[in-house]
Amino acid sequence: MKTLIFCTATVFIFFGCQTPLNIEGTYSSRKDLNKFELCLDSTFLYTSLCYKGSSFVNKYSEGKWSRIDKNTVVINSRITDNIIPLQVERVNTSDSIIQICQNLVISQKRNQYKYKNEDFLVTPYIEENNYLELHPELSDEPIQITKNEFLISLGFEPDTINSSEVAMVCHPVKRGSYCIYPEKPFSNIYFEIEKRPKTVECRTFYRLRTEKVNIPVQLGDLLSINIALNDFLFSYRIFDNEKIKLSGSKLIFKDKEDNNKKNKLYIKN
Repeated sequence: MKTLIFCTATVFIFFGCQTPLNIEGTYSSRKDLNKFELCLDSTFLYTSLCYKGSSFVNKYSEGKWSRIDKNTVVINSRITDNIIPLQVERVNTSDSIIQICQNLVISQKRNQYKYKNEDFLVTPYIEENNYLELHPELSDEPIQITKNEFLISLGFEPDTINSSEVAMVCHPVKRGSYCIYPEKPFSNIYFEIEKRPKTVECRTFYRLRTEKVNIPVQLGDLLSINIALNDFLFSYRIFDNEKIKLSGSKLIFKDKEDNNKKNKLYIKN
């Protein structure tokens, strides 16, 4: 009898600790902040929402999963490249300066919010140099010019009665679509784009960049640049042969984007 009880207990412990053959299902953290859904057709869906500092961080991904051994799953995102393409058109002008005008075209996908051009900070890099760092006067906030400042700039006497009255508001050139005027010829350009909405709750997104275009630009050239933003890419996380461990009915996910923090995700019944 003792032998039978011992064998039964051994079998229970052995099979109870094994990773199940069928691992399809939805695995989530205790508060549903991290979630993996492994589907029967070998596709996966990943969502994440956490609060860090003073902002929410949203992440999303989908793609293919495969089981390489009884305790390991490898996942690969469907999208493997989040570099934004540039469409550049050069037009010769009679001016003695270089003018670059870029226009954002935003496609809205998988998002409950509608974003505007002004919700994106756009930084030009010319010959690998941050153009806005070279020109700190180009603020990312509107600049108010008083009536006094405007009169003085034109060489007139200041207005002593309405000295603080706002004469004009210069909209920020750092957000959305705008033009810049580089001082000298160059051979390449790209842009870095950050999503920072003005009108919705504070959220943190991935900072993306465009492809770098090699193009010889001379004085008198006008560059017309279109940047097509796929809005949901700013929340899209790319997994590249990421390994996730299986342990019984749990997924052990070490988050490389969070100092390899170990997350235990439990399957939902």
